Amino acid sequence: MARKREPTTEESRALLFERIRTAKPKIVATTVKDTGFRAASIEPAFEQVLDLVEEPAPTARQLRRWRDEGERLARAGVATELVLDGVLSLNWAIWEEVMLQEEIPRAVILDFADRLLRGLDDAVAAISEGYVRVEVEAAAAHSERRRAVLEDILSSPRATPHDRARIRLRSTRHGLPAEGTYRLVLIHTPAADEADVEVLVDRLETRIRVPVSHHREQPGIRLPVVLDWRGHVLVLAAAEWAGEQRLREAVPHVLGEDVVVIETGPIEGVEALADELTQADYSATVASAMGRRGWLGDPGSLALETTFLLDRKLVRSAVERELGPLLSDPRMGEELVETLETYLSSKQNIREAARRLHLAPRTVAYRLERIETLLGEELDGEVTMRLSAALLALRVNRETGGMQPEGPGASEA
Repeated sequence: MARKREPTTEESRALLFERIRTAKPKIVATTVKDTGFRAASIEPAFEQVLDLVEEPAPTARQLRRWRDEGERLARAGVATELVLDGVLSLNWAIWEEVMLQEEIPRAVILDFADRLLRGLDDAVAAISEGYVRVEVEAAAAHSERRRAVLEDILSSPRATPHDRARIRLRSTRHGLPAEGTYRLVLIHTPAADEADVEVLVDRLETRIRVPVSHHREQPGIRLPVVLDWRGHVLVLAAAEWAGEQRLREAVPHVLGEDVVVIETGPIEGVEALADELTQADYSATVASAMGRRGWLGDPGSLALETTFLLDRKLVRSAVERELGPLLSDPRMGEELVETLETYLSSKQNIREAARRLHLAPRTVAYRLERIETLLGEELDGEVTMRLSAALLALRVNRETGGMQPEGPGASEA
């Protein structure tokens, strides 16, 4: 009597797949009971799982199908955990059926198990990629909407009651209370070109924001927010924001030391944001032109300097009135102005002024006598106060060049 031939590994594998496909209704029903998904959505996934297991390695076509499915489900609003739970339940139902096939050789069963686990990993990774694609797309769209809303709130005119009402309504719709209290931090980066600012904004926001799950994030604009604002970096935060120290630590790491930082005090209501931002922007530009760097505080810290730019004709007239005799000296005009400025900043101490100027005290004393002769006044009392103001005005105008404040109230040069 002829001995019965043992099936080959390939024949055993083919038999196993045939029996699994025969058990498809049972496997689908089990998965439906476990997950609550409809059978119509489980059946295609069943075929895709077996498709993966049949191959020694996943093909690009197979992964693309799982990725597209993840993208479709993400757009349909199905939570990631539900989808992954469904795939896991389906795989487990298939494995339970495989374990019932006692006559299939153990080596074939173990190979199937290995491929099933690998297929599960591949499917989960591809589905997750599909979800990530949709999330990235949604985040980009949200970022564009957020920027458009903030551009409107921070720059739109408020000349009429209708303008103000529209800004208040739009801000409220996007999660910024119209009556809220805010603060602005404007960071001027003289050394960075505009192409770099967007990258710097992303890095800075990553450092200062507390991580929040994308799925749990509330709709609307969540503060603090970091923007590329006309070549500057702008941080908009709630007045009570506790992350200022994180921002102070992050700025030099992300933006370097060559920055000017202007921070506003509490700003009451969204309607006031635009005016405060305009003032901060102008103050930062003035400070940068004057060589000031670092965290300078609120725009009021530059109020005196910016005042000298409001009416250049008037300031030039004042400078001419106070310092004209020195400036008109063809031989020593600039040296006399420098000596006077250093002398006054040294609290009228000749020796200290000489040290700063790298001159002999006798030379400084001679120049001061020359200054008094040209001015026709002694350097004392109210005269020194007027001269100090005129020297500051002269320096501001020279260092800021042709700068003019923005807005209808600005005077022409």
